[in-house]
Amino acid sequence: MSHQEPQREVAVAEERGRLFGLRQRLYGAATERMLAAAHLRPGDEVLDIAAGTGDQSRAAARLVAPGGSVLATDISPEMLEIAARQTREEGVRNVTFRAMDAEQLDLPDNRCDAAISRLGLMLIPQRHRALAEIRRVLKPGGRLASLVWSARERSPLFTVYVDFVKRLAPEEMRADPFSLADEGLFADALRTAGFREVQVRPVAITFHFSSFEELRRWWGTPFEGALATLETQEERQRALEDVGHVVQSYEGPEGIISPAELLLGEGMK
Repeated sequence: MSHQEPQREVAVAEERGRLFGLRQRLYGAATERMLAAAHLRPGDEVLDIAAGTGDQSRAAARLVAPGGSVLATDISPEMLEIAARQTREEGVRNVTFRAMDAEQLDLPDNRCDAAISRLGLMLIPQRHRALAEIRRVLKPGGRLASLVWSARERSPLFTVYVDFVKRLAPEEMRADPFSLADEGLFADALRTAGFREVQVRPVAITFHFSSFEELRRWWGTPFEGALATLETQEERQRALEDVGHVVQSYEGPEGIISPAELLLGEGMK
C-alpha cells in the first residue's frame, strides 16, 4: 500500500459521509424493502455486512429498538469512523462498529437474528466464504436480506460511471459491481451457502439528479480520479463531453431522471 492510499480512503469516506441526503433519496425506498425482508423486530440483534457509512445500520437500529442492536461491520475503518460520527450526531445509541472482513467474521456461531447488506456483497472477493460466514453467525431461522446491482442495462447512469472508471483507472474499481447481477446466479450463491427459502427479486428505483454537477458528486472520487488520469485539459473536456452526451438523453425540465434496478436477495438459515 502506498502512503497515498490511506489518505485516499479517508477522503472517500468523508465524501460518502457528506452524500447521506443524496443516497437517502436514491436508495431510501429500496433500503426500506431490504429491512422489511429481514423481518426486523424490537429486541433483534442485527449484523450489517459492508456497512460503509452506516445509513442502513441506523435505519435498522431504529426498527429493533427498544432492546435490539446493530453491529455494523466493514473492511474499511475509515468508513466506520464516519458511520460512528454520524450515528452519534443522530442520537442513535444501539449501533456498534467493528472493522471486520466479511470472509472471516470474528463472531460466535448463532449470534444474530438477522443480517443485512446494502450494495456491498457483490464487491466481496470470496463471496461464497462471506455468505457461509453470515449463515454461521445467524441463529436458526435468522434471515439475510441483501441488495446488489442488477444487470448493467437496467441502470444506465451507473453503468456509464463504471465503464468510465474501468477504462481510465481500473485500479479504482478492483471488484465488479455487476458480479451478482443475474437473479439465478444470486439465488444459487445463497443456496450453495446453505440458505433456504431463497428469493431474489428485482427492485426498480428512479435516479433523479438536479444537474450534471450533482451526478458527478454521486460518482465521486473514483470518477474524478479517472478523469485526472488524462494528461491535457482538452482530453478531459472531450471525455466529459462524451459522458455528457450519454447523460443528456435523460435530461429534462426537472433535471436528470433515469431508471435503475437493484436485486433483493433473501434467505433463511
